[in-house]
Amino acid sequence: MIRYDRMRTPYNVGPMASLDDPKCQMLVMVKPSRSGGTAVAENYLFKLIKFGPMTHVSWALNSDEAVTDYVRNVVKPMFDLNPDLQERVGIARGEDTDSFKLVSGYPVEWLSAKDSTFRNRQPGFMCLDETDAWAKKWAASPRVQIDGRQKMLGNRRKSAIMSHPDLGYQSGVAAAFEDTSRGIYVMTCPECLGHAAAYATKYWDEIPQFKLSWTRNEELPPDERVKLAEKTAAVACPHCGAALDDKQRRDMVDAALTRNDASRDGWMHRGQRLDPEAGVVGEPDAHIAHGYWVHGIMLKTQDIAKLARDYEQALIKFERTRDAAQLKEFLSKQLGEIFEGSATTGGISARILKERVAEAAYDRGFCPREVSFITAAIDPGRRKFDAAFWGWDLQGRSWLIDRVTERQRLHDGQQWRDIDLYGRIDDWDILWSKVLNRTFPIVGKPDLVMPVAVTMLDSSDGNATWKAREFARRAMLGGYAWGGWQRLKLIKGQAGKRPALPEAPTRIDKDERGQQVEPVLMEYRLGVDALKAQTLERLATADGEPGCCRFPREIEPHYLEEYFGETLIDGKWVRSGPNETLDLHGYAEAGRQLLAPDRAEIDWKNSRPVWATPISLSKQAEEAAPAEGPSIFDAFAALNN
Repeated sequence: MIRYDRMRTPYNVGPMASLDDPKCQMLVMVKPSRSGGTAVAENYLFKLIKFGPMTHVSWALNSDEAVTDYVRNVVKPMFDLNPDLQERVGIARGEDTDSFKLVSGYPVEWLSAKDSTFRNRQPGFMCLDETDAWAKKWAASPRVQIDGRQKMLGNRRKSAIMSHPDLGYQSGVAAAFEDTSRGIYVMTCPECLGHAAAYATKYWDEIPQFKLSWTRNEELPPDERVKLAEKTAAVACPHCGAALDDKQRRDMVDAALTRNDASRDGWMHRGQRLDPEAGVVGEPDAHIAHGYWVHGIMLKTQDIAKLARDYEQALIKFERTRDAAQLKEFLSKQLGEIFEGSATTGGISARILKERVAEAAYDRGFCPREVSFITAAIDPGRRKFDAAFWGWDLQGRSWLIDRVTERQRLHDGQQWRDIDLYGRIDDWDILWSKVLNRTFPIVGKPDLVMPVAVTMLDSSDGNATWKAREFARRAMLGGYAWGGWQRLKLIKGQAGKRPALPEAPTRIDKDERGQQVEPVLMEYRLGVDALKAQTLERLATADGEPGCCRFPREIEPHYLEEYFGETLIDGKWVRSGPNETLDLHGYAEAGRQLLAPDRAEIDWKNSRPVWATPISLSKQAEEAAPAEGPSIFDAFAALNN
């Protein structure tokens, strides 16, 4: 018998302490394979049996075969090697089977995840093991299954959910992690003594983190690339850039357990903050669910050379086939990370975009001098609309100029009221001042402003389709055009393999009652999958290169996070959170393509198109001034005479 040694997995001390904490009702552990996470729950069960207080225990695994293997390899040895535990097991028929034991009068059962497992049971301790490998019906919401079984137990309940995150953020263990204390493991660089997370997760994207690093050279043959990855593998410090070797990495993992700061056994939880020099500061918020995200670089049992080798092999496979299966498997099982499409393969993330904002060279609401023209996009909902404005040069570089969400409009110049875009067509008039007629001061040219060349209005929401069309029809009747070219374009997004722009728009000549109406509208059915993919590729483009994206100072972080609210998985876009900015950027790009700025007939040097011509404020003011003439008093005098 080998005694448990907590220094083999020091990062598991925090989760074990949570199970011992009477105020913690649920433990959620996101982890890679072979990280010792299951032993956390096994140790807790051992303590219940040996020291009490005993309770009904249900332990659920993904299949009957998994149950058979687990009880044979783990449960049976636990009781065989600990006679004092076996003494507490009943001796009557059926009280001591492979998958069921009556311990101190309480049932302890190992079950597969299925209907019967989650009916007519009220266990005081539930362990849901490897939930992301369960059948889809149960894997989607393991926390719901626990709450359904334990809701009558009050503070006496205890549970654990643990798995590698195969299902992404929208289901399984990672979804359960969101509503917890969101613990991350903090380590100290031995070179600069700076503090950073082993893995910050998307919930702490402002926190610096250590990264698995190696030299990549895509020009080399695959075998040479793999060898180079092995040879140059290191863990990079985000502060000093030091390339830390395996010994330094393992020492960091150990040292975090006893670091003299406010962390709990090396972990930082919600309510606390990280000072790069002092470490974890402040007290954690009270939470009945304690979450821990274990990362592959925390595991002392594996080498970073092998991690880098396997990662490079998975990337090579993805580059050749665009099949992400091996890459997703590696990330989930070996690193405990989630595949996030371009955020993974392109090296782009909300964290990186926020860093760009911190280094921005222009203010929000201003048009950089490099911009040749502006396109806008509108995404209407019932009680709000989202809109954004992008400036473009002739090589596809883009500048986000502004991003807005409007929920109210001023009535009668006195009272603000919530808008209802589904119910009141008059509420759509707010778009005139907030989007369509906006102009933007050009940086360094105080007398000049740039108008919006074209605005793309999404009519995909079935509840808003006819109101959007009616608004577009009114804009057409009101002469909102450049000559005969309408400045407001109706669009509808369509998924699947289709071009960003259709060969021809769809004629809309009837209203919602099927009656013929004029004028006839044109609605563009956009290939949104292609637009989203192109947007994320451009976000990953190096600054200064054609197609790169830039951002203004003081843009709200949640707008940047919306770029990553959808992930391309197995050829389909899977939504995991708000994604309005991603959609709007794609629509604005479609507007750029409609303008066709690279047409041969456009002479950008000598005769810019009207939609790309800056407006002079002083000239506009002169044209708006009333012509000089007799005063109103002279007019009255003439009438009297």
